[in-house]
Amino acid sequence: MRVVVVTDPLCSWCWGMAPAVEAAADRLAGEVEFDFLLGGINVHGTHCIGDFGRRHLNRIWRDVHATTGQAFGHQVPDGMVYNSLVPCMAVHAVRRFLAMPPFGYLHRLQQRLFVDGIDTNNVDALAAIAVDFDCPQEVVVDGVKNADIRGAVIAEFESARSYGTNALPSVLVEQGGKRRLLAGGYADADTLVEMIRAAGGA
Repeated sequence: MRVVVVTDPLCSWCWGMAPAVEAAADRLAGEVEFDFLLGGINVHGTHCIGDFGRRHLNRIWRDVHATTGQAFGHQVPDGMVYNSLVPCMAVHAVRRFLAMPPFGYLHRLQQRLFVDGIDTNNVDALAAIAVDFDCPQEVVVDGVKNADIRGAVIAEFESARSYGTNALPSVLVEQGGKRRLLAGGYADADTLVEMIRAAGGA
């Protein structure tokens, strides 16, 4: 059985659940394969975050921290457009280069935005972070301009929605080549492991 987490680099609750996903993957290593689908957030947005958006994000971040304990720096980057298409394309480019799900890169992008206040729609920032994961900067720089990668990411968004993943993060299980929704919304590591085992994965 495979576990597929529906997530996004700009998803606050996904950042909140990142340690739980990592812990569950460690505990089920050798028994269950973990992967992810990118869900896409505000992918048609073109306007910079305004005062209302900043207040809204900070409210969400306080809620996520209260529930998960995950850290937030409460620094909304100046001039950022809250549209996850470009960072998702960067994640997909890194996936292609590494030939594996780049959970580390994805979670580092979330950390850089939510803790450090870095605009992860900035291609230079996306490329610099990739180097920490043995991926050359040019893979990301070229990837975010690649029409094939753009199409693949948009198809990934559509695939994620087809499973009823209206809430991010969501967790899918794949058995016999078929996927189904296991959980929508935040779950801690113990709950994740329990649900996955109950689904017959371990």
